[in-house]
Amino acid sequence: MNKKMVIPVLLIAVIAAAWFLFFNKKKEPVVDEKLEAIKVSKHSETFNQSMQTVMTAYFDMTKGFVNWDTDAVAKTSAVLKIALDSLKIGEIQKDTAIYESALGPLDNIKVEVTGLMADTSLAKKREDFNMVSQNLYDFLRTIRYDASKLYFQECPMAFDDEKPGNWLSTEVESNNPYLGTKHPKYGSSMLSCGEPKDTLNFIIADSTKK
Repeated sequence: MNKKMVIPVLLIAVIAAAWFLFFNKKKEPVVDEKLEAIKVSKHSETFNQSMQTVMTAYFDMTKGFVNWDTDAVAKTSAVLKIALDSLKIGEIQKDTAIYESALGPLDNIKVEVTGLMADTSLAKKREDFNMVSQNLYDFLRTIRYDASKLYFQECPMAFDDEKPGNWLSTEVESNNPYLGTKHPKYGSSMLSCGEPKDTLNFIIADSTKK
């Protein structure tokens, strides 16, 4: 091969090598950084399921108060009592400090629910409901409940138009279980009266998974 042929061959070889190095790479998959991180919990699935049963019964009872439905309150409070007695509290014993701190509020909830079931008037039941809600808030805050975001609501005129009452909800705007739809003075006009006093948000995001 003469010198005139060597230069073009070398040039072609250089071009081919450059193409393989810089233009023949497989495209890397594009990772969507906006994908929501998977939620994880520090509590066991067994505990979370039993806790969800408690919360569902509580929210159902709240609806009963909103609608001034004595029968619904009676039924849902009985369901809540069973759910509380069945709560797998032993599942969090591995964290001794949290476990021992949670027992007090949990016992208080059970006592107040029992009182709520025994009272005959809706007014008295609402007073018990307020105590149930406050102790449930303390319990959830102690165990750092991370299954969902919750709002600790307050109505400044729940009792005698001057004493506050509290309840828990999953939404910022929540129907008021103290004034409700059939209040003799306000009717449904004050149904949305109240606002979050605190927010419970202990949800953990597993950022390593997409």
